[in-house]
This record gives sequence, C-alpha cells and structure tokens, in this order.
Amino acid sequence: MQHIHNTVAALKRGDVVLVPTDTNYALAADPWNSEACKKIYDLKKRDRQKPLTLFVAQPDQVWDYIDVSQVLHRDALNKLIAVMPGALNLVVPASDKVPLNPYLKPESVSLVCNHQRVLQQVIALFGRPLGMSSANLSGEESGCLIDIDAARQTFGTRVGYILPASQRPVTTLSSTIVSLLGKEITILRKGDIDIMSILS
Repeated sequence: MQHIHNTVAALKRGDVVLVPTDTNYALAADPWNSEACKKIYDLKKRDRQKPLTLFVAQPDQVWDYIDVSQVLHRDALNKLIAVMPGALNLVVPASDKVPLNPYLKPESVSLVCNHQRVLQQVIALFGRPLGMSSANLSGEESGCLIDIDAARQTFGTRVGYILPASQRPVTTLSSTIVSLLGKEITILRKGDIDIMSILS
C-alpha cells in the first residue's frame, strides 16, 4: 500500500508519475491541474493538439464523462462498456464533467478502465480520474510494450514517483481504440480486443 500512497501524494503535489496499465507504462497527472498536465507534454515532447486519455477506477465511472445524448450508437456503447475493464479505449462525446483543460478536448474524450489493480487503487484513492499518455517520447515507437525498465530509463529521474505493477500485461499490443463520435463506429487502432465480435 505504501507505493499507492506515495503515488497519490505525488499526484496531489502536481507531479507526473509513471504507472502501469494493461498495456504500456504511462505518464499520469491530475487532469484538473493544467500545470501538471503540461509536464507530461514537456516530458514527451508531445503535440499539444493530441489530448490526454482519462483513466477511471471502475467501468461504471465512464458514464460520468460521456454526453450520452450525443451518442448515436447507444447499444454499441453499452456493449463496449460491459467488457471493461481491459485494454479498450473509447472515444466519445464529452460531458460537462470532463475537466476544462487545454490538454483535453471540450467536445470529446478518450476513456479507459484497466484491469491493473494498483492503477485502480491509485485512482480510487486519488478520488478522480487520471490524465495519462504512454511513457514514450513522441514519435518514438517501440516494437514491444513499454515496461517499467524502459519507462524508467526514459523518464525515471524526471517524475515524482514510479509505481510498480501488481500484474504483468496479458496483452501483446497497445490498447484498442474505438470512436463513437458521429454516424459511424470507427476502430482507430487495432489491439488484442476483437471489437466486431463484441458488437455482433
């Protein structure tokens, strides 16, 4: 539990932390703290036009951040949320509960809920979602998932805390990204999750 408390303390100080997900290690910050989020972009050298992803502790929490009135595929949304937690990233219309932050879009939001227990515990203790991005320098793609050693080598001396994983990733690829914006359901990135079988 000490690792979890140390991670939450760093987040509350406005630090960026390294945390495990179901796929890659990621940089995380308080999305209600714009200065903290700016540190992620400075560390990654990330384009400001690419928004952070909000990670929640439990699947039912994603509903708070979705403007359901703007979702045309409600049945598909229900099915996709039903398979959470996992390596699934949903891009959906944003509700007014999404933080007003230059590193998040006001009209849409990317939402994730992972199996990784320590990440769930950190978010729950922190009391609200985390804004996150994979722990790599922008433009530098790896042929494999980013583990704690790779993340530490790239960012270790410049973050407030590094949270050890409670379990190893069971996926082989980065998360599947599905957009429910507009008239069509679009798979923006293919991962290990078979979206078509879920939606059929």
